[in-house]
Amino acid sequence: MSYNLNNADGVVNVSQQVIEVIAGVAVQETEGIAFTADDSKLQEKQMVKLVKVEDVGGEITISLSVHIKYGMSIIKTAGKVQERISQDMENMLAFQPKAINVRVIGLLKG
Repeated sequence: MSYNLNNADGVVNVSQQVIEVIAGVAVQETEGIAFTADDSKLQEKQMVKLVKVEDVGGEITISLSVHIKYGMSIIKTAGKVQERISQDMENMLAFQPKAINVRVIGLLKG
């Protein structure tokens, strides 16, 4: 599936997998947050299955489920990953998703 994203320069056609990979890499590069207990073994094919991209009324919503390192602030850490995904989308694709939903499903050992 692909999406037509409108920006100041015109319309850009982007595949769903590109959006999933950008969001997945943002999670992996944010301190204190991960998809699984050991993301080092996580391959791109597995990672993109953990990120859901939906087109809601012509706007894109990104949803992901993550684990947060024990002792880290859940709200601050989830906020950091939302901000990182938003910045990466703006820098790489020149668009902002309507929403970035982060669901915390567990804690990682320190």
